[in-house]
Amino acid sequence: MRKRIRLTGRRQIARSSVETKIIEIGGKRLVSVTIAHQEAFHKMPQTARIRLRLSENKFSETLEFGTLGEMKTTAEIRNGAFSAPSCQLRVVDSDEGHKGLLLGSTDTWTLRTGGEDEGGTASEGILLFQPHEIAPRAWKLELREDDYPIVYIDKKIPDARTWVRNDPIFVSCVLPAIVREVFDDILIANSPPGHAWAREWLGWAETLMPGKSPPWTDGRAQKQDWIADLLDSFCQRHGMLGLLVGKLNQEAAA
Repeated sequence: MRKRIRLTGRRQIARSSVETKIIEIGGKRLVSVTIAHQEAFHKMPQTARIRLRLSENKFSETLEFGTLGEMKTTAEIRNGAFSAPSCQLRVVDSDEGHKGLLLGSTDTWTLRTGGEDEGGTASEGILLFQPHEIAPRAWKLELREDDYPIVYIDKKIPDARTWVRNDPIFVSCVLPAIVREVFDDILIANSPPGHAWAREWLGWAETLMPGKSPPWTDGRAQKQDWIADLLDSFCQRHGMLGLLVGKLNQEAAA
């Protein structure tokens, strides 16, 4: 496989070259990093330092994992605010004369607590859900440039991941609002986006409205009409109104 070399000399490292996950030991949260494909770091000096940059909700932290020659397998997360941070692996030169020079980096991806590393694919589909403390709000959507959108659900809600899939009120009322917000963001551009996650969302829209592409070069009104048609198709396909009416009738009869 050909490696992509950037004009700055920085090498693009494949996300699959490393395996990462968050673990909890003795009340501490640690990130574990192991190299899955050594060839991705070929010709980089053994003294180069390995760093993992975490960021979420305007907070950021950089974890140190030693050098390529003497790599540490874990590093502690000091910031207690992280729930599902975006992360990026970076390899930085430590030799005199080039100290601090970025030699290579991965694209960003979402590293989630309370489960396996999601990596570049979303086992839950094109939308990620993560319990987090966001009171007084029950849910909040975060759009990320290089990874799938993530919906935070306040951690006071029991079994939040099951709730967002099965609760008729959430499914029928909240999911369409999330879909609208995501496509509002995608359609800001006047051409199809380059990010893989956005292309997957557009592919999903194609399954609901075959042959009806977004009006990239039209005005806001035409784009909003396209999103409205998409929401109608989405709600009709999954019987959203029927789910809500059935839930309300059930509660009224109880």
